[in-house]
Amino acid sequence: MNKVKITKIKIFLLGVFIIGIINIPYLSYAETQIEIQEGDINVETVPNNPQPYQDVTINLSSYATDLNKAIITWQSGSNTVLSGIGKTSYSFKALGPNTTTVFDINITPAGAMSTVSKRVVISPSEIEIMWESVDGYTPPFYKGKALPISGGLIRAVAIPNTNTIKSGNGSITYTWKNADNTVLDASGYNKNSYVFKNSLFDTKNVISVIAQSVSGNYGAENTIDIPVYQPKMVFYKKSPTEGILYNNALGSESVMTEDEMTIVAEPYFLSIKGNEDKFTYGWKINGADIDTPLKKTELTVRPTARGGYATIDVLIANANELYQTVTGQLKLDL
Repeated sequence: MNKVKITKIKIFLLGVFIIGIINIPYLSYAETQIEIQEGDINVETVPNNPQPYQDVTINLSSYATDLNKAIITWQSGSNTVLSGIGKTSYSFKALGPNTTTVFDINITPAGAMSTVSKRVVISPSEIEIMWESVDGYTPPFYKGKALPISGGLIRAVAIPNTNTIKSGNGSITYTWKNADNTVLDASGYNKNSYVFKNSLFDTKNVISVIAQSVSGNYGAENTIDIPVYQPKMVFYKKSPTEGILYNNALGSESVMTEDEMTIVAEPYFLSIKGNEDKFTYGWKINGADIDTPLKKTELTVRPTARGGYATIDVLIANANELYQTVTGQLKLDL
């Protein structure tokens, strides 16, 4: 091979090498031009359904690009509230109810060909959960409400607090949870109440509800603890002319001045409503069993002699529920 031919080969190889060097940066740059779509950026709000005046954090994440290298600008209205490289999180305090805060987030990933915009709308919403004992008993004129006891039925009702949607109006889907377990039968479209049987062994019930409007302009959640109480026996005197004197409960020891006295045993909160046939009544005087009166909660006492006392015991129990039992004792001075 002559020197001229060798020289031409060297020149050719050198040209190829130079072209390769020139093209490497260009190819490398082209490979980094990844088109990032809006759907590649995930937005998470903590909490998911903020309440009024609650601290809120908005987080950005993505599996398609490294947001820690992206230029991110957060705008609320005309104000830039946060800007810089890797600003993937912003925290603020939510405004009052029925007040909306809008954030426009512009994200320019490193090496991307365009900017991605995300809009986050925060509408603080409240929802209350009210509860009541469905079958708990209270006597007439009692100003309070029946308290839930072991094995009793409880109704929880969700009440949205917003000017745009009120309970019973609008289209809302409710998701009910009992101790973190979703109750599928009770959840669904416009199912704003949930009836359940209290556990025999729990000291409280943890009930949650998540409410979402079909239109998407309302979302709220709340959790409450419903405590479990014990039933209570209270004795009253029944007047022949005025009826049961609910304004004056008898103490554990009372004096009988009449020749005849009717006492009434009221089993507060016992699950009697709708279950009357399931309960048994047992009366005793001075430890001896007596026949159950015709009116099962009323006993008329007619002493044959004065002096001494009579100890009256009563037991009311649900034959189908282990812990639905209440007892009471009254010492009557004759």
